[in-house]
Amino acid sequence: MKQVLFFVLFILGNISFISSQTYNEWIDKSFKYIDAEDWIGAENALIGALRTEPANPQNALLLSNLGTIQRKMGKNNDALKSYSNALMITPRSVTLLMNRAALLSEMDRVDDALKDYNQVLVLDDKEENALYLRGLIRLEKNDTTASRKDFEQLLKINPKSSNARIGLAALMKLRNYYNEAIDLYTQVIRVNPEQTTLYVNRGEAYLLNNRLNKADEDVAKALELDLNDPLVYVLRAKIKLARYEKEDAKRDLAKAVSLGFNQKDADSLLNKDQNKK
Repeated sequence: MKQVLFFVLFILGNISFISSQTYNEWIDKSFKYIDAEDWIGAENALIGALRTEPANPQNALLLSNLGTIQRKMGKNNDALKSYSNALMITPRSVTLLMNRAALLSEMDRVDDALKDYNQVLVLDDKEENALYLRGLIRLEKNDTTASRKDFEQLLKINPKSSNARIGLAALMKLRNYYNEAIDLYTQVIRVNPEQTTLYVNRGEAYLLNNRLNKADEDVAKALELDLNDPLVYVLRAKIKLARYEKEDAKRDLAKAVSLGFNQKDADSLLNKDQNKK
C-alpha cells in the first residue's frame, strides 16, 4: 500500500512540476531542444508553452516554429494545423503563408498551395519566391500563359534572377522550344556552375533536341558533381534508350531506383520505349 501511495504521490509531484513551468521557461527549453535537434523535445516544449498561455500574442510565432518542427518530423497534418492556427492570429503573415504553401505542395495539395501563393502576392506583389513557385505550379497545371506571366514578372523585378530563367527554360522545354531552353539554362549555369540539377535539365533539353553528344557532356558534368543523384542516371538511361542501348539503360535505371527513384516510373520508361518499336 505504501508503495502504491508513493507512486501516486510521485506522479502528482511530476504533474505539479510540469504545470509549474512558465511560458518563457518552456520557450527557453524549446530553443535548447532545437539546438540539439531533439525535435520531439522541442515539439513538447512548444506545446507546453501554448497550453500555459493560450492567449499570448506571441503564440503565432510559437505555432509557426511548431509547424516547422512537425514538418521536419514528417507529421505533415499536424504541421498544417499549426500553420493554420498561427494564421488565425496573424492572417497577413507572408512568412506563414509561404511556409503553409510549401507544405501543401509537399502534400500534393497544389490547388490549396496556389491559393496561399495568390494571397502572398496580394500582400506583396514583389515576393520573388512566391512568383517563382506559383509559376511552377501553374506550369504543372499546364497553364502556360499564366506561368510565363509569373516568370517574366519575376525577371522584371530582378533582371539577374536565376529562378526566373529556370522557370522560363522549363516553359520553353514544355513548348518544344529546345534551343531557347538550352540558352536559358546555360545563362544560369554560368552563374551557378556547381548545381547538378541545372546540368540534368539542360541535358534533357539537349536530348529532346536530339543533340545526344551534348547531353552526354552534361551527364558527365552532373556525375562529376554528384554521384548519388538518381535523376542523372535516369537522364543517362533516356539517352541510352535513344541510342537503342536498352541493357545499358536498364542498368542505369536500376541504379536510379537504388538511389530513391520510383520503380514504377523506371518501368514506365522502359515500357514506353518498348511500345515505340
